[in-house]
Amino acid sequence: MTLRTILPTDLSPIETNALLCSGVAPRPIALASTVSKEGIRNLSPFSFFNAFGSNPPTVAFAPNRRGRDGTVKHTYLNAVATGEFVIAAVSHAMLHPMNVASAEWPDGVDEFPKSGLTPLPARFVTPALVAESPFQMECRLQQVVELGHGPGSGLMLIGEVLAFHVREDCFSGGVPHPDALDLIGRNGGAFYTRASGAAVFEVPKPAGKPLGYDALPEVLKQSRVLTANDLGQLANSPGLPDLSDLARQPGDPAAPLGLEQAIRQALASGDLAEAWRLVGLRLQA
Repeated sequence: MTLRTILPTDLSPIETNALLCSGVAPRPIALASTVSKEGIRNLSPFSFFNAFGSNPPTVAFAPNRRGRDGTVKHTYLNAVATGEFVIAAVSHAMLHPMNVASAEWPDGVDEFPKSGLTPLPARFVTPALVAESPFQMECRLQQVVELGHGPGSGLMLIGEVLAFHVREDCFSGGVPHPDALDLIGRNGGAFYTRASGAAVFEVPKPAGKPLGYDALPEVLKQSRVLTANDLGQLANSPGLPDLSDLARQPGDPAAPLGLEQAIRQALASGDLAEAWRLVGLRLQA
């Protein structure tokens, strides 16, 4: 594999941003609702956004300086002036209204009627909730962090969550389910990701101290059939099973290649015990 090395010093701020957005992806989207001191609402999406703590619940997003001329955005000015903002998650059903809200509307324009999204009163802050969003947070601004100066430089707004608002039908087992939220994420260029359906999958967390890649039989690590993900599933096992005396079953492949392909199939179906049984046969082959 050949890697291309690119230095930020060789790029313009706009080129650097394009590279970051392509490689740091998909990113959650914060549809930020703010209000000016004059009471004019503003609604704009930002994908430099995430959660950073739960005690107190803390989120941050970055309405950065524009890459063209270094000017600041209305969202930043409003949040700093009032110390408040609402973050609404963006579902797939909100994709195109959100896209309309992302346009460079002139100062003083309320993006709610422009986008067709519906404002709702918040409980603790002045900025409006977004009725269409399945998950949103009322926030009080705690800190502003300037990450450089000039065009494209970062302006991070860190806020404490005062209240969560979650659509009732999104809960499953006490927590919001990805399929019900149906959120979208931002990639590079004009690309987005939909985080529901077949795109969402579960991976069991390591239980206690897993086996580890280094403890796998060497023949598996040298395989040209088993992938890094295959080996990672085996390495996540709680320990190395006894592979010395495993019975062969009707239909088991005899050749090493066939056994390794069968191991892959067992792992793909989530049958870890069967995969280890086949590993034992592979060690005997």
